[in-house]
Order: sequence, then C-alpha cells, then structure tokens
Amino acid sequence: MLKVCIDTNIWISGVMFSGSPSVVVDLAFNRKINVISSMIILEELKKNLINKFDFSPKKVAKLINRILQITDLYEPNGTIKIIPNNHTDNLILETAVLGCAKFLITGDKEHLLPLKSFKYTKIVDPKQFLELFLK
Repeated sequence: MLKVCIDTNIWISGVMFSGSPSVVVDLAFNRKINVISSMIILEELKKNLINKFDFSPKKVAKLINRILQITDLYEPNGTIKIIPNNHTDNLILETAVLGCAKFLITGDKEHLLPLKSFKYTKIVDPKQFLELFLK
C-alpha cells in the first residue's frame, strides 16, 4: 500500500472543510493509503484545533485516537535540517523520511512545497496527490 505522510494543515483542512484535503483524509480513514505520522504532527494538530479552531479537548482526543488507529508512528529526532532556523517543518520532513513515505502531502507553500522532493519522498499538495493517486 502507498505510504504517505499527511501534514498537520491537511488534517485540519480535511476534517473541517470539503475539497482535496477532505478526500485525502477519507482515503486515510478508509485505509486506502498507509499513513506515516509522528507525535509531533499529532500534538500540533491537537494544539491548533483547540487553540485556533475552538475544538473541545474531548473531540480532539477522539480524532487523535482515530488517527492513531490508522497510522504508523515514527519519531524524528531533529537530524534533518533542510529548512533554516531549526524550523519545525524539518521534523515533518524527517517523519516522512523515517517512514519511507512516497509522498508528503502538505499545504505549506512557504517551506515544504518549494522543495518538491527530498530523498525518495515527493512533496505535493492534496490536489497533486489525488491526480497521481487516482490515475
């Protein structure tokens, strides 16, 4: 099965709105793709949903538990330093690499998408991923 790392912004968009991120999240929950993640991604998801989007801690805990059921967890230790200033996106990239993800799906136009790929991981937005996946 295809291994993908889903960035925090895609999880948030996917659970809150319709569109490409939602389709990616549905593929993940329906186990059509093998999801690579880390506690760093899940903690960022938790923090943002509670602090920025006013989700209840109980609702977020339920979502995180559901994600944990479909995810292979890897723990980055900070060895990848491609993005300057110890940026946290390095840990997202490292998670994808540790899990041998074929794709890192992100909406991050500033740091991650401009890289296009890193090692064997292609860095794509949700629309690009779906175009490739649904071929």
